[in-house]
Amino acid sequence: MTLTQEKRYAEAQKELEGVPEPPSLNQRIAFFRLKAAIASGLGEAERAAAEIESALALAPGDNGLLLAAAVAELHAGRLDIALQHARQAGNTAAGQELTGDILEKHGDYVEAAKAYQSAVVLAPEREEYRIALALEFAQHYTFEPAIDVLRHAAPLFPKSARIRTLLGISQYAVKHVDDAIEALTAAIDLDPSLEPAYAYLARVTLESTAAPPQHTLDVMCRWNPEVCSALKLRAARETDDAKLRNDAIEELKGASADSAIARCELGRAYEWAGEWTQARAQMEECVRLNPSAETHYRLGLIYGQLELPELARKEMKLRNEAMQRASQDIARHQDAVQAFQYVLK
Repeated sequence: MTLTQEKRYAEAQKELEGVPEPPSLNQRIAFFRLKAAIASGLGEAERAAAEIESALALAPGDNGLLLAAAVAELHAGRLDIALQHARQAGNTAAGQELTGDILEKHGDYVEAAKAYQSAVVLAPEREEYRIALALEFAQHYTFEPAIDVLRHAAPLFPKSARIRTLLGISQYAVKHVDDAIEALTAAIDLDPSLEPAYAYLARVTLESTAAPPQHTLDVMCRWNPEVCSALKLRAARETDDAKLRNDAIEELKGASADSAIARCELGRAYEWAGEWTQARAQMEECVRLNPSAETHYRLGLIYGQLELPELARKEMKLRNEAMQRASQDIARHQDAVQAFQYVLK
């Protein structure tokens, strides 16, 4: 048990080799649970499920064992028996969340959302159940219901950076850019170590050509110098501040040659200034490092300004192909999206 608690699973398994089942019922249950924990730690999901099922067979009415068995069976991909055991464990918030996890893995997305909703009702004081519900909506592209859940949750959990991060991501997905910036900045204020919030805030602010609020700019400048310089370019453009623009350009020039942010943002700076030859050089590197629909489009426009029609047509073709791939990916989620519209009451 000590070795298992220290995550030294291989040593723990070796210690148990040849050890017979103990005589008393409680010891036998603990014995099988220990073997299940070791198997799980070693990544042997099937064996872990079998061991915990042996424990459950000794106490089939034990709710804790039912939930433990359902977790192990979920990890082993034995979804039907996992769902049966989770439902037998009683109507608890933890049981409903686990039921949601199993149903999600099974592809029953609407029923999974209902299970997470039940967990929220049973334990309204626990933020993790609201996050699970909102995440279920968000990962199936039904962002408005996710936003609704998270907006109601935010004042109830004023110190939750996770809620605000997921809220910002969901708002960004439906192009509520200002709201997304506000939520993600608030998340970072609450937890300055929350790396995903910085990454999404950078993505939101860089996709916009507008300068973010000053506080958000300050937050980004403490996090990443290249993102900081890129956002300074936007501020300089809005305020017609030539010195700030030149400083930002020099900072981006000093960035690593393989920095997509630096190359793409330098290309943008030269585009705004009408310096098309320099814009071309930077955007060609940008496309090489980040070949997205947007970067192909921007490079195509630059080629147009330079009167290079063949190159412009090639970039627009690549842009359309990238957009088509994105459309096909979104289309694969449409059935689930339509079903979710009716879940949140």
